[in-house]
Amino acid sequence: MNRYSTNAFVRIVGAGLCFLASTAAAELRNSENSFGIVPMPFSIESKKESPFEITGNTSIVYQSEKSKACAEYLRSRIAAATGLKLAVQESGALNAIILRVAPEIVEFHEHDAYSFESSADEITIAAKTERGLFYGVQTLLQLLPPAVYGDTIQVRLELEVPAVRINDKPSMDRIRGLHVDISRHFRTKEELLKIIDSMAMHKLNTLHLHLTDFQGWRVEIKAYPKLTTVGAIGNKTDPEAPAKFLTQEEVKEICAFAKSRYVSIIPEIDMPGHMGAAIRAYPELNHPKDVKNSEFAIRGDAKARDFCKTVLTEINDLFDPEYIHIGFDEVNLGAKAELYTDAELIDFATEITTFIKDDLKKTPIVWDDIFMHGLHDKDTVVQWWRYDKKYWWRNLELTVDEKLNQKEQPFIFSPAYWTYFDMPNVAPKEGYPGWAKPISTAEVYNWDPFEDMFGVNEHTRGLALGAIACTWSESIKTMKDFGDRTFPRLATYSERLWSGGKSENPSILGWDDYRDKVLIPYQLKRYDALGVWYWSKDDPELLLNLPDKRKRL
Repeated sequence: MNRYSTNAFVRIVGAGLCFLASTAAAELRNSENSFGIVPMPFSIESKKESPFEITGNTSIVYQSEKSKACAEYLRSRIAAATGLKLAVQESGALNAIILRVAPEIVEFHEHDAYSFESSADEITIAAKTERGLFYGVQTLLQLLPPAVYGDTIQVRLELEVPAVRINDKPSMDRIRGLHVDISRHFRTKEELLKIIDSMAMHKLNTLHLHLTDFQGWRVEIKAYPKLTTVGAIGNKTDPEAPAKFLTQEEVKEICAFAKSRYVSIIPEIDMPGHMGAAIRAYPELNHPKDVKNSEFAIRGDAKARDFCKTVLTEINDLFDPEYIHIGFDEVNLGAKAELYTDAELIDFATEITTFIKDDLKKTPIVWDDIFMHGLHDKDTVVQWWRYDKKYWWRNLELTVDEKLNQKEQPFIFSPAYWTYFDMPNVAPKEGYPGWAKPISTAEVYNWDPFEDMFGVNEHTRGLALGAIACTWSESIKTMKDFGDRTFPRLATYSERLWSGGKSENPSILGWDDYRDKVLIPYQLKRYDALGVWYWSKDDPELLLNLPDKRKRL
């Protein structure tokens, strides 16, 4: 997609209406009988009818090419778990699952909205878009036994869908994301596909891939082969570990799979700091003021900027993303002398963001650091992670979120206090609990994104394009570690992005009810079927004993 036009800010504020739930409509939610759907639907109503039974005679009917991909996905998912190979066809008969992209019959205006109705004879899922239809299909799968998410055939699995009527839409319609850091500790292609599959289950639509950092460069760049032959050597645990990275062919496979799950990928090449892996590969890139030789930040001259542009051009061709993330955070961190003044840093960032917008025709994203140093550009999105008025070594007059609202700056939620899943669930018995402190599954569930912001109002809340939870991988070495930090927090996080907080939707379940009626009896079993590890899997009492707390500043 192209960059925002000059009227972009007007459109973004207008899109803020997507975040506003009608209190009257929210009361339609029958949260006591949600059937364990995650995230819980906006409204669900049980019908006094017999359930729909999926058998070998059931057909999946798609009514246009736009709905065919969802039909094929549903067929393959059911086949993998049950062995049933349902017919996929353009016209239906009795006992049919009907998939329609039909904006005119969906109640809500959000792009990801859908409606769902089941009876003894048929199931009809209609949506505003293909992506919304896919989320309706996820709801269908979640009305079936959790084993349907597995790849082990269970021939006697009862596939009954209760008779219900659902109208559903997300609070955050544009970006509902998960960040995965593959630099500090690498994730293979197969592991990333598993992560994308789990995201789809939660109706998340954006994977933010942190591809490069000091510990390793993890994506092949043809113009600079040493980035992977040299720069990919090592990780956070072992600086001499063999080189690991994604080849360009693997990136294409990942992108194709993500597209089939309606997940967009935001690639991040952090610059000019966090560039140690690139400097090891090409030492001439190191900043001349780096007297400590920390190999942290690249120089800011034309040669370095050309390097960045060449890399970003290949990244753009590989991923063809809507957004390209370029970091621009912590540039002077760890350096004995200041490498960049604010003016030099803003000049560098302005040139690169302009290149992304004008040459690559994409939208740049930066971390909030460069925004707080003075880069104010409404056509560049700021990812907000710092909270409170403590900004590493100095205090701030305004918090980051206060300044975002003051400057009317489009942004993405990633406040470390609530969304940094590399933090432990609970404080460890020994050792430091993490700089942002533990974040329990209950505290994520009780997070209220807008109410917990400073300086927000009905006008400025439209600036938020969505949210991305982060899994920085310094302490995430394996996929078991990843599961331990990510699940089931991802379920409660998805609830807040889809349903909003209590200030938006007063009818949402309390934590204890959600844990006992949704998380434990349904979602944890889906994780088991999908084959992902989750926190408390080997000690269920941990989840039962979590205090019903809301984390506040």
